Formats: sequence, structure tokens, C-alpha cells
Amino acid sequence: MTMPGSGPIFIIGTERSGSNLLRLILNGHPSIYIPHPPHLMKDLGPVEGFYGDLAEDRNFRRLVDDAARLIELHFFSWEIKPDRAAAFRAAAARNLYCVKAAFYEQYRRFKGVKRWGCKSTFMVHYYAQARKYSPGARFIHLVRDGRDVAVSARKSVFNHFHPYYVARLWSLQQQLALEMERTLGPEEFMTLRYEDLIADPERAARGVCRFLGEAYAPGMLRYFEQAEPKKLAGASASWENCSRPVLGGNSGKYKAALSVGEIKLFETVSFYELERFGYALENPRGELEAASGKPLPARLRALYYTLEKCRMTYVRARSLFTDRNAFTMLGKRFFLTAVKVRLLCRL
Repeated sequence: MTMPGSGPIFIIGTERSGSNLLRLILNGHPSIYIPHPPHLMKDLGPVEGFYGDLAEDRNFRRLVDDAARLIELHFFSWEIKPDRAAAFRAAAARNLYCVKAAFYEQYRRFKGVKRWGCKSTFMVHYYAQARKYSPGARFIHLVRDGRDVAVSARKSVFNHFHPYYVARLWSLQQQLALEMERTLGPEEFMTLRYEDLIADPERAARGVCRFLGEAYAPGMLRYFEQAEPKKLAGASASWENCSRPVLGGNSGKYKAALSVGEIKLFETVSFYELERFGYALENPRGELEAASGKPLPARLRALYYTLEKCRMTYVRARSLFTDRNAFTMLGKRFFLTAVKVRLLCRL
């Protein structure tokens, strides 16, 4: 069994897999706090190299300032203002991950808990940095049937929308998680299926606590009674279930919500990963293998791209009238665009 520790906790995998549910359950533990993530690595990681030599104070301060500004612009605001000077001094190394860790450590101290966590599932792409600079880090791979992820993604403003693109991202991120599983031992890495979490929440929560080396706290499953889940549910339709008890039957929706063709398309891209995590295929494996070996015709690529962009435009436009945080998210997008333009102008 894992010995009690104080290392950070990372929930990784793919968005729309129940990561907010698991985050809120863990926040019911007296030793843990996981804030809603501003996705610093996802947003700034691809452009970190454009800041120049981070050994130079001026460049590193600019990176720290941009990361802090993203936290301030985050649509689900933190309870503290990020201290830029403290993060500049506290960063274990001059890179974006260490800036992120410094800000999360500030929040941990503010909350008065032993461990901080991060539920930015995109950390599956950056786990090596987390492992290097955060001793004792633990990684929880939360996996959900990708076909249900595709159904959920259609209504969310944060994701891909067409099953083809959802399948590609879901498969890639499960492959990265499998690579982590091979690289890390059971002391550092565990996989939890969303379907198992909702079928028996207490058993799943106890298993996660054992992995983390923490005693199970009964209040973990009463997360919905707290103020934060209610606030989150009111901020966007994407999180409306957060203020409710665990929905035990919230699986298998793809069978009614996706067409026969969409299911086959998803399975063609992802049949290996679906089977690897115990999800039964709706189509014969041989047919899927044969189809996966053929390049996607240009007309279908164009069609899927068009449908993706049309759905994205519709969902984001609708969110301006239905989501309280829509204009805040828009402001963050403008800021990120300005940051990228500024960095490109340096080249």
C-alpha cells in the first residue's frame, strides 16, 4: 500500500470523462484541495519556447505574469490572487510547470490542506515534468467509454464536437496513459473507470484513498452539499450535474445518442483502446481493423471538418446566452491570442 505522502495529485485522461466529479469527491477529503484548473500547461505549454531564454529574469517574469493573468481571467475564479513575485522566487526551475506548481502551492497554503491537486486532464501530455519537479506526485487516469465522451462533448464549449475528432483525441490520450502505466509503477499511477466510479462510488473512493495513502473520509460522497459544486453547476450547462449526487446510470448513452455510422466511425479510430479498457464493441473487430487501415477520403475529411466547425460555432454562440461565464471565457481567448501574437512578433 502507498505510504501517506504530500505529493500533488493529477487527474489525467480526456475531458468529459467525469474529472470534475472526481475532483469534487476528492475535495471532500480534509487533506486535499483541487481547484478548478486554468489549464496553464495546455494554453501556454505549446508557446513556452517562444519566451526566449528563461534564465533571463525579464523573460521568466513575463512567463510568470502571463500564467498569473490566465488564473485571474479563469472563468471559475480562484479565491486568491496569484502572487507573481512569490512564484518567481519559489519556482523550483525556470519553466512553465514549476510556475504552475508554485501557484498551486500558494492555493494549498491558503486552503490549509496537506496536498494540492490538478484536474487538468491535459497533464497526460506533461506528466514527465510533473514527476520530475513534484516529488511524490500521484497520477489518477480517469477513463470513460469514449463513445459516451463523444455524446457529452457535443454540448460542451470546451472540446471537439464531431465524433471523428473526439475519437482521435480520446485514443491519443488513452495511449499516453497506457505508456504512463508501463513507465510508472502502481505506487505512482492508477486507472479508474468512470463507469466503476458511478456504479459504486464509495468503493471507488476508498480505492483512490488507498492509492493516495490517505484514510477514506465519509464526507467525500457528500460533495454536492458544498457551495462550490452549486456555483459550478450554475456557471455552465457543461457542469449541471456537479450539484447532484453521483448519477449511477449515466453510461451507455451513445447507443441512443449516436447514429450507427457515428458509432462505427468512432470504433474504427479507437477499437483497440475501447477493448483495452473493457468496453465492448458494437461492430465486428475484423471490419474495424480493415477500415482503420484505409486512409480517410478527402471528401469525408472536409465534411467532418465542416461539421466540427459548424457545431463549435453553434455551441459557443448559444453559450453567450445560456452560460454565465461565456464572456469571461471570451476574454481569456482574446488574451491568449494577444499573447501568441506578441510572442510571434519576437521572432
